[in-house]
Amino acid sequence: MTSNQEPEDTSLVDVTALPSSSADIDAMMARDDFSGLSAKIEALMKLPQSLCKIRGNCCRVATFKGSLSYEDICALAHSDHKDAQNAKDFVTLFEPYASQDAVRQIAPVFVDRVRAAADGDPDAISFFKCRFLGEGGGCLVHEDRPTGCRAYPFPHEKTIYHPGCGFERQGRQNWKQVQTIVAFLERRLSEFAG
Repeated sequence: MTSNQEPEDTSLVDVTALPSSSADIDAMMARDDFSGLSAKIEALMKLPQSLCKIRGNCCRVATFKGSLSYEDICALAHSDHKDAQNAKDFVTLFEPYASQDAVRQIAPVFVDRVRAAADGDPDAISFFKCRFLGEGGGCLVHEDRPTGCRAYPFPHEKTIYHPGCGFERQGRQNWKQVQTIVAFLERRLSEFAG
């Protein structure tokens, strides 16, 4: 492995210790336990912080909503959009890299993943680093880190993980379960409405 390659993680996550199982979800759907399913979705959207490998990759190289440019994020921050405050918080915490080439030296696989998933022009994507990342890779404000940092990452189909991220496997599994529950709820809603 050369210095510009990111290590691949081959370890497995012990999913038995994590929230939710397909059997639990199936039982709730069979009972039409809507409040239980709602609570299950909420639990599935929170990944256990114990999965974090504390490598600092997500703080060293980050994007906002996957494929936005710095200019787009600043415009969003000054708009009436529902994500305006999130954009303001992001540009307060993160500073942009000078170029994608600079980021490619640090995280080439992640850059390729982000570019491949981009909704728009992949050359317009801005990458960022946290202003509070210490030289050794640790967070300088860990005890007082912002809510967004505490909650990161969010299981979603568009979440792009760094290679070897301890959250990836569980995040993808949780998102599939969320999709199953949402599809069931949409089906039941259409039955009630129709």
